[in-house]
Amino acid sequence: MVAERQVKRDAKSSFKHLLYEIYGSGLNMKNIIARQTRHIVNGFTLVELMISLSIGLVLFAGVMSVFVGMRSTTSDTSSFGELQENGRFAVSVLTDDLLRQNFWGDLSETFSLSSLSGNPVAPVAPGNDCVGEGVNNATFPQAVGPFRTLWGKTIVAGSLNPLNCFTTPANTQMMVNSDVIQLKRVISNPVGAASAGNYYLVANLSTGGVFTGDAANSAYVYGASVDAVANAAEASEASDAADAAAAAAPDDDDAAAAAAHAAAAETAAANAVVTANAAVGVAVAAGVPVIVNPRMWEYQHHVYYVRQELVGSNSVPVLMQGRLANFNMNFSPIIDGIERIRFMYGIDTDTDGIVNAFVSATNMTSDLWNDTGGTRILAVKMFVLARGINPDSKYTNTNSYQLGDDLPFIPNDNYRRLLFSSTVTLYNTSVEAF
Repeated sequence: MVAERQVKRDAKSSFKHLLYEIYGSGLNMKNIIARQTRHIVNGFTLVELMISLSIGLVLFAGVMSVFVGMRSTTSDTSSFGELQENGRFAVSVLTDDLLRQNFWGDLSETFSLSSLSGNPVAPVAPGNDCVGEGVNNATFPQAVGPFRTLWGKTIVAGSLNPLNCFTTPANTQMMVNSDVIQLKRVISNPVGAASAGNYYLVANLSTGGVFTGDAANSAYVYGASVDAVANAAEASEASDAADAAAAAAPDDDDAAAAAAHAAAAETAAANAVVTANAAVGVAVAAGVPVIVNPRMWEYQHHVYYVRQELVGSNSVPVLMQGRLANFNMNFSPIIDGIERIRFMYGIDTDTDGIVNAFVSATNMTSDLWNDTGGTRILAVKMFVLARGINPDSKYTNTNSYQLGDDLPFIPNDNYRRLLFSSTVTLYNTSVEAF
């Protein structure tokens, strides 16, 4: 009996020792049950969940910051792209016009009323004519003083309409401290027929005339008559040659056919001469002056300035262009977002063909505009300030913009800007004769 009890105590002691080795000092029934059931209950503790959420929030914040940064960068890139496009387009338009300023087709003389024998008196001025400073600065040359084909002025408060042709509809106003510039020339490519509503220069090397559409066509018939006579002479020579060839080979059917064809062409050319001469007779009867062997170009007078237009609560600057159309000076906006244009004129003061100084419109004198004393305007340096259409509340523009010799412009507002500059050589300004 005693031996049996000892055996039980030894077995119990051995079992406790085994449990101690397995569960350690934390031996109790709860631990035993928990450890026995751990292999079938899976999940996260509250601490683990909190740590996971914290890490997730950090990652989400990083992704959001990258997204917001990319969106901001995209918006800035788009804004600068718009500024680049508007500014470069404005520079391109002004450059193209300045390069062709004072171009008068085949006419080699200085453009003036005296060089236009087709116009014994000045052509009738268009409606709403833009007349700048000086005695001879309208659309067409007058009989007094040198004709100004290039002129500019800085618009200031108290002088908002220096050419007396600007209109300011409701919700618009002139942009002060910006320049206006006017240029006169003909469109580069000659035309074969005039269209209604336009003015045309019909000219040869030595003389010409400015006419409206119908009169220009009448003046141009003199050139058509000359061409018809020349064509008839060529056709007659070709017919004589074909007749000689046919006579030398009387049995050659091809030669005979060629002679017949040449004779028909000669007859057609002779009829063309009759028609052209009849048109000349009509033109002479109408009092249209004779301009021998002319070509015809569309006459243009362009004016550029900047106007502000109110769109909602936002003021948008716009580059305006005035041009001749329907016998009238008409103005229309051509480029949004152009805030200021300024010009400096390169003057050759010693007739050596080299610019000696660039002078702003404010400092240009009447003698410089009129090329008095042999001075010449050989180049124009332009400054174009492009401004964003919409403000950016997160951006404050405190940059300094230098447009020529004017005081620096510091806007201190929420609009982004880019300043463009370019220098254009006036190739036609020193041409007197070929």
